[in-house]
Amino acid sequence: MEAQETVPEPPRGTPGMAAGDDPAEVSGFVAAQAARHGVIGNRAALLVIAAGEVSARLREPADVRVWRAEDGLYCAFRTASGRPAEPRPTPGVELVTAGPVTVLRLPL
Repeated sequence: MEAQETVPEPPRGTPGMAAGDDPAEVSGFVAAQAARHGVIGNRAALLVIAAGEVSARLREPADVRVWRAEDGLYCAFRTASGRPAEPRPTPGVELVTAGPVTVLRLPL
């Protein structure tokens, strides 16, 4: 799914990190958060790859958050300026953008 629509917000207290110009750091954070939520192996790798792609295409720093919901594991990137990343879709991971937010969802 790639669209301009309303995106889910992370629950209050969701751990996050500031993404700069190091996609490997973002990938490591997303992998650790996926494992924290019980998502490991190939399933987690799909989200880690997609998050690395988003991070590599950011034009500015962003706040990154990862959380689990009933319908999937989410990873959201929020920029301050309102310009979202322009990532390429990753098979198996849904992509939604709305204003300053790019959200990835790995269906579970």
